[in-house]
Amino acid sequence: MKLSKEIKTAIIVIGGIACFFIGFNFLKSRSLFRQNNIYHVIYEHSGGLKTGTPVTVNGVQIGTVESVGLDEQTAKIKVSIACTKDFLFSKNSKAELHSSLLGGTGLQIVPVFDGAPKAESGDELKPSIQMDLLQSLSSKLEPTQLKVNHLLSKSDTTLAAVNAFLNEKTIEHMKGAVANMNAVMANLNRSSAELNHILLNNKQNLQEILSNAHKMTQHLAQFTDSLAKSDLNKTLAQTQQMIANLNTMVAQIQQGKGNVGKLVNDEQLYKNLEKATKELELLLQDFRLNPKRYVHFSVFGKKAKPYEATAQEAEKAIEE
Repeated sequence: MKLSKEIKTAIIVIGGIACFFIGFNFLKSRSLFRQNNIYHVIYEHSGGLKTGTPVTVNGVQIGTVESVGLDEQTAKIKVSIACTKDFLFSKNSKAELHSSLLGGTGLQIVPVFDGAPKAESGDELKPSIQMDLLQSLSSKLEPTQLKVNHLLSKSDTTLAAVNAFLNEKTIEHMKGAVANMNAVMANLNRSSAELNHILLNNKQNLQEILSNAHKMTQHLAQFTDSLAKSDLNKTLAQTQQMIANLNTMVAQIQQGKGNVGKLVNDEQLYKNLEKATKELELLLQDFRLNPKRYVHFSVFGKKAKPYEATAQEAEKAIEE
């Protein structure tokens, strides 16, 4: 069948229109053969959102922005989005505007699975605006910046104090201290060398001293062992028995038992002994001074005369 030029022209025009329509929708990320759900969101500000912007869930595209318009009565922004029917979410889900890394504005669905009815085509979703990335970083860095500024101010104060402290006089003192430290270290090195020399020269003596100390330790250990093996318990028991007997004897003396007890506790007997002792002492003294009173003999057989005390001796005896 031969077609006329008019029919060919009409077919070409219709094909061109169809290709243009398909290409236009393709550029706008629209699907001609897939049915989508249309949702609406009302924002206070669009943030530069444009038609055809992909709608994502966790970075995966599920639709596109159909239109961005201004409500003449409220001056709010009404955004219509087309999402695939393959992904369903609750009516309580949010449509959130966010800033992309390239500086543009994107739209993402924050799905909620709370058992509420699913969002249907034509429903209005809850709006949400995410904080700008740079603003978020700025808000996070602001406390750090304050701390850094505070630290820098403290550093300036510390440096000023250090500069005030490190004057010429202080530097000279520090140099002197360092020189003294060097001298002390040199003396220590010299003393260490001398000590090493002494130790080397007396190595044999030190070894003998250590050997003697070792022998003394061994002897002490042997003495301790022999003391432990000796009948020490028996000796201690005998000592305790002797102490007990002594305590019994002292108790009997205190109670007045026996001659010693009576002598210690009988006051009258003590007085009599003391009196007798004094009289014996006087008798011996008188015998030494006046032996004629007690000894009477005559070489020629004469009768001995009795001793007569003089007046002085009588007075002395009376005084005594």
